Formats: sequence, C-alpha cells, structure tokens
Amino acid sequence: MAKKILIIVLKAIGDVLLTTPLIRALKKGIPGSEVWFLTEKASEKILRHNPYLSGIILRNNDTLKEIRKQEFDTVIDFMHSAISGYYTLFSGAKQRIATYRPWGFWCYNVMPKIDYEGYTVFKKLKMLDIFKVKDDGTDLDFVFGKENEKKVLDFFKRENITKNDFVVTFDITNKKEHRQWQKEKFARLADLIAEKLNGKIIFLWGPGEVDHIKNAMSLCKRKHIYSDDFDVLDLAALTKNCSMHIGTSSAPMHIAVSQKIPSFTVYGLKDGPDEWGPPQSDNVHGYIQDDFNILSVDKVFEKFIKFYNKLKVSK
Repeated sequence: MAKKILIIVLKAIGDVLLTTPLIRALKKGIPGSEVWFLTEKASEKILRHNPYLSGIILRNNDTLKEIRKQEFDTVIDFMHSAISGYYTLFSGAKQRIATYRPWGFWCYNVMPKIDYEGYTVFKKLKMLDIFKVKDDGTDLDFVFGKENEKKVLDFFKRENITKNDFVVTFDITNKKEHRQWQKEKFARLADLIAEKLNGKIIFLWGPGEVDHIKNAMSLCKRKHIYSDDFDVLDLAALTKNCSMHIGTSSAPMHIAVSQKIPSFTVYGLKDGPDEWGPPQSDNVHGYIQDDFNILSVDKVFEKFIKFYNKLKVSK
C-alpha cells in the first residue's frame, strides 16, 4: 500500500481547501503514511498548519527536483494539465493516478472512471477506493494561528464590533464574471441586512479588488465596514469570529464552511450548489440560484430571510 503520497492541485484556494478531506482520510486510513501536497504559493497558507500533511511543495523552477528528492511511491494529479502530467510522469512514482482521460496513458498508469455529479469533495474522495480506505467525512481542514485571531480582535475593537453583534462578511467579487452578481445589488442587500436585522457588514477584498469594493461601498446608503488587509489565515480567523458569510461562489464561502460558520451564496446559472456548495443536510448553508440579469435584490433578500429565520429556530 502507498506510504508516501503526493497530491497535486495547482488551482485556486477553494480547490485546495476542498481537497483537505482527502488528505485527512489518506493519513488516517493508511498507517505510517506521509501525505504531501504540491500547489502554488498563493495556496500555501491554506495548508501551512494542516495536521495531516507531512510537507508542502510549492511550484517553482526546482519543483521536479524536489519531487524526485522525496521519492514518492504514489502521485495523485487533480489537474490533468501538461505541467502536472509532466511532474507526475517524471516523479519516479510507481503509482501515478488521475481520473480517466483518453490521452492520459502517457503519464498515468491508474485512471479510474469516476462518474459523479455532486459536491466536489465527494468526487475527490472517490479516489479512496483505489487504496481501499474509508472517508473521514467532508469537513474542510483549515487551521489559523493565535496571531491571526489577535489581529482580527484588534480590528473588531477598532470598529466597535462586539460579541453580541450580528456580523456578516460580504464577498462580492469573483475572477469568473459569470459568478459575480452586480455590485449595486450587493450594495442594496448590505443596506437591507443592516436596516432590517441591525447587521454589521464587513466588505472583504483581495489583491486587485480594492477599486471594485470601494465603488460598491460608495453605492450603499448606510455605512458599512471595509476590511483590513487580511491574508487568507486572517480571513479564516475573521470568519470564525463572525455570525455569517454572504457572497459569491468563491474561496471565502469555502473558508466559512471550514470554520463551521453559516453561509448564504448567490449563484448564477453556470455554477451551482450541487457541485460547489456544501452539503445542505446540516441546514447551516443556504443559497439562491438564478439568472443574474433578472435576479432582484428583493428576491435574494426574501430567500435570505427565510434561511436566517430557519437558522434562528434551529438554534
């Protein structure tokens, strides 16, 4: 059985986070195993404190050299790209795994046909069948440090946020345009939550998003909170200390799931909750899905209020 495993995910933060249940299951299910992860620098902090990882390799000019140095016996490639296939083929691993592709024979020697339509985590966990290992649930592992929480609590104090406040993080951006509801509608939604629920709204932002966020906040009729320059570990600490997360289908939504904080996601028609959203069985994650061109603020707020009231009843 595999003893030293490398997982390759070179995509964005959310994709890496959605792979953490597989890391945990492999580590727990294969006694004495080491699980490593190859990713981009932007996602390193997601994995930095993961208790089930033995090591992280960041993609750079020496990536293949580092892979071969570790002498992996198994590589699992979730990318199916030319570069990830190259790393896999020349890794030296005897077992080179990826889901079936007609052209995959050139770099993979184990290609299970996985026909699954649903939450991405479950699809990734299908890889466990190869190792005859059971899954360990779908919880996402993302651990932050004390210094991150201190930074957040200092921010709360400066913004006069208390433990009794209904505090909501707002993520209104997305690199994919079809996942991004109009900023003026998000602005109006923020105002409604502040007005009707006395909510304190924190607008999140990342690299390259400052102008978009400030423009959106300028459209608000009420005063909301502009987040600090938080990195992804700070963001996890922030989310953990807030009441709820609202936004698009993107990394902050998955971070809310990892911190077991309720979330409400606004989906367009091209991506939906079945694949990207967390399982609905726990009733702490809500959503609405519609054509963004016709999806009104009133309709979103109505659906959100039903979700919010259901959460209050369940508590």
